[in-house]
Amino acid sequence: MSDKKSRTLRFTLSAECIGNENATHSTIGTFIMPLGASEDQMYSVNLPGDGLGELATLAARIACQSLDKALKRHLERGGGSDTMEMLTGLHIDQMGDIRDTDHD
Repeated sequence: MSDKKSRTLRFTLSAECIGNENATHSTIGTFIMPLGASEDQMYSVNLPGDGLGELATLAARIACQSLDKALKRHLERGGGSDTMEMLTGLHIDQMGDIRDTDHD
């Protein structure tokens, strides 16, 4: 057992229908990531199960991959900038897989 104090991060992806003033945020998924303390890190993803339809699932995959591409580009630039990342050069196939034609 290590003396280091363990910390855990929770990332939650939610969706809201823009333009609907009565819209609520629906949770698409939650990723839990422990930091530090152990060599045997356990990561978990919680999804809402059958409540997540096929269209929402596909949209969520595209959103997560788009965030991944933007974060990768941000790290490549060294971070520190608050500018919006424009995701140009992306190809999205029918299954929602993204290929970054500008950077991959």
